[in-house]
Amino acid sequence: MSANSPTCSDQQSAVTPSEQSADGLAEQTSQKNDSPAVPIADLLKQESVLRFAGLTEHDSQDYPNELESNLWCRSSTPRTFKDVVKALPAASSGELWATNEFIGTSGDVDIDAIRSVEGLDIEALERGTGSALETIAQQSAAEPVVEVQDHQDIVDERRKALHALGYDVKFRWQIASDSYTIINPQEAYLPIISALQQRGEDDVFGWASYRDWGGLLKMVVICPSLRRIVSAGEEDLEELDGDGLTAATLEDEAPETVVYGGFQTGYDFRGTQTLWARPILFFPASGTVLPDTGKRYTRRHYGKATDAAHERANNRTPINDWWRSIYDDIDTRMVTVETAIQRSRAIAYDFDELPFSLQECYTYWGIAKKYAERAANRAQTIARPTTRPTVFNIQLSLLIALLEEYNGSMASNSYQEYIEVAGELYRTPSMMIQLAMQEHDRQTTDSTDRVLPEDQQTLSDSLEDLIDLPGISVDSEVDLSNKQAQRVQHGVQRQLDHLG
Repeated sequence: MSANSPTCSDQQSAVTPSEQSADGLAEQTSQKNDSPAVPIADLLKQESVLRFAGLTEHDSQDYPNELESNLWCRSSTPRTFKDVVKALPAASSGELWATNEFIGTSGDVDIDAIRSVEGLDIEALERGTGSALETIAQQSAAEPVVEVQDHQDIVDERRKALHALGYDVKFRWQIASDSYTIINPQEAYLPIISALQQRGEDDVFGWASYRDWGGLLKMVVICPSLRRIVSAGEEDLEELDGDGLTAATLEDEAPETVVYGGFQTGYDFRGTQTLWARPILFFPASGTVLPDTGKRYTRRHYGKATDAAHERANNRTPINDWWRSIYDDIDTRMVTVETAIQRSRAIAYDFDELPFSLQECYTYWGIAKKYAERAANRAQTIARPTTRPTVFNIQLSLLIALLEEYNGSMASNSYQEYIEVAGELYRTPSMMIQLAMQEHDRQTTDSTDRVLPEDQQTLSDSLEDLIDLPGISVDSEVDLSNKQAQRVQHGVQRQLDHLG
């Protein structure tokens, strides 16, 4: 990995209030007036990545042997999942107060200031009420500081306490509506422990990426027991050898791909009103995460998520049962992983036939130029021939390029949008190339340079349309055994079912 890969110190910082930096990122120990420095928890940094292995202190914190020690997602001293959850904000709904600068601390209304407000017709107000402004002001019972009843905000009590002691930390987040009932992250995620323990998943590992002092979080939980080996059969190897087949393990003629199942979850206190989770795939050879084909689970911030009786009484699933159902969905979906990965190996984009390059193709999907260039270079280096990379190669090269080059926060929505492109390639490879063709046709000024056929304007992801698209090479029924052809078609139909 390059020096720009996402990294984070797993060490705690120690600072005194006067030396806590404005952005909460102080990284050194200091003293004031010869008093000992006060340790500040990691989450008081503005953004970071906390890596974990094992559910609790009673579980092994060893990573799987096939997870290379130099991968970014490992830590030499990982926390437990429980410790990471306890580092998240102890959030609750807070009261919102507003200051009215037209009222003094004594309660007197500043008449002159009101008369000077631009655009306020005081004469019309006096005519309409039949009273002078001074009289209206004397009758007013308004307070200089007033509670805003129809809104509330979100606070972290630990940060609020440190703020009172002089630390420059953020403890409030986006104002929410009056119907907003915050789901405390600690209360929401600790039930994952019992849900996984009931399924025998004690050796999970992963990481929590956050920013804005924990106001925005994306966490990945990987389950080594949901491990699958996707092998290339003899027919597949004959057709696909040297054509992007080896992208998953970064070796030149690897006959198999190892993949783990897991889930990603997150929240955003800066305006959204949901806690969400979704299945993901993890490739241990490269440390990359691919959004899977599973549904996105969401919980709105209302009710009492951790009160099982209350939730059932209101026809909602208690959060403990919610996490168990998500795990069971992931377990079920892992059965179809082999089909989906083999399909992505069996489809190649032929850039000798297409009127644009692979780098341009990435940019047509919304990938920034520097990531597109890095991903294209890697994909073409592995592909045989270099102009005919498989979909599997293209999606994995993008994920690896992002790990190596992305300088922003992995918790950011921008990073999530980029990896979603790889997820869409996994789910709908035909639609993705059609989207690129549409964007190419939109940008070109030469009508003869347009590539998408007139009768192919409706986006589709069927096997027949894959074969018919110009510049696309697919192992069709002629090249595959009947069993393989049925498997590929079945896989396509499952993707369409989940998109519907």
